[in-house]
Amino acid sequence: MKILFIINLGQGYSATLPERNMFRGLQAKGVDLTVITHWQTIESLELESLGIKIVYIPIIRKFDIPAILKLRRLIKTENYEIIHITYSKAITNVIIASHGLKIKIIAFLGSLSLHWHDPFTYFSFLSRRIDKLICLSDAVQEHVLKQAPSRMKDKTIRIYKGYDPIWLNIVVPVNRKNLNVPDDSMVICCVANIRKIKGVEYLIKAANYLPDNLPVWFILVGDKTDSGVVRKMIRKTKYSGNFITIGYSDEPLVYTSICDLYIQPSVSEGLGRSVIEAMCLGKPVIVTDKGGAKELVNEGINGYIVPVKSARALAERIIKCYENRDNLHSMGEKARDRILNDFNPQTAVDRTYNLYVDLLREKR
Repeated sequence: MKILFIINLGQGYSATLPERNMFRGLQAKGVDLTVITHWQTIESLELESLGIKIVYIPIIRKFDIPAILKLRRLIKTENYEIIHITYSKAITNVIIASHGLKIKIIAFLGSLSLHWHDPFTYFSFLSRRIDKLICLSDAVQEHVLKQAPSRMKDKTIRIYKGYDPIWLNIVVPVNRKNLNVPDDSMVICCVANIRKIKGVEYLIKAANYLPDNLPVWFILVGDKTDSGVVRKMIRKTKYSGNFITIGYSDEPLVYTSICDLYIQPSVSEGLGRSVIEAMCLGKPVIVTDKGGAKELVNEGINGYIVPVKSARALAERIIKCYENRDNLHSMGEKARDRILNDFNPQTAVDRTYNLYVDLLREKR
């Protein structure tokens, strides 16, 4: 079984942990695996040290002629049976590069950004050349089936990525004192780049619905969380002195690891890697009811689900968590157990391998 896997490994240490574990698992099952990534990184060198073949081809445009030529040469030379692709720009280039070749193509979709009226989707995720579309969550799969032509109905499959909390044992928390956060405070963390779909504005506005002088601090981590626009929004709240804006960080988990409560106020979320990482670190979570993040939460057990775009609802849950903060540690342990029990890395390996076997059976 010869598989060509295309991924960008340059997204940070934790971003591709599930895939890197899956590569090791597939290798253990005897899969002849080649991985294409943009350029050399610590993560790619780690895989090479394990004997996994890495090919460096940056695929950063929707139609990249040099990449297409390299891909076609590689596909024809190595006679791969399946190409497994994890991002849309690579899909369009692979479809062109594999024209006329008998090879199965698997694509992965992790967001709710697919729309039937977007012409580009028919050159990527909704292309007739896609043999199987792996969806990150039930919510993503439901979204695809609403947007896609009927011919895609039997082509979608939901496979959760595998996570092991042990992977994050290497995280060294930042010192609260270095952030000037009082020891007796309840710390709330949110890791999200500032984009409309991340809904950070609703978390900021939630501060206005809290009682005065509650010892609650907010840590915002992600690209542009330290921007003038965000700081202006914070200054309009009565808790303006209790917000810490970190901005972009290569190590966001050092902040997540010191919080008492993790909140992801997303307007749209395929599943939520940052939520899963917080749960791996033993943190109770609050997520919205839009998208796949709600699949992670057992209401009142390991976290809470609130209506999307509701700052007031977020505030109500923050108050409840503060009033019952002695229970937060127990809820966090149950959050960690949820990942251990239902997002087993070996399950992801087995389901992916079985998908490969089924596709090759069809081909033969």
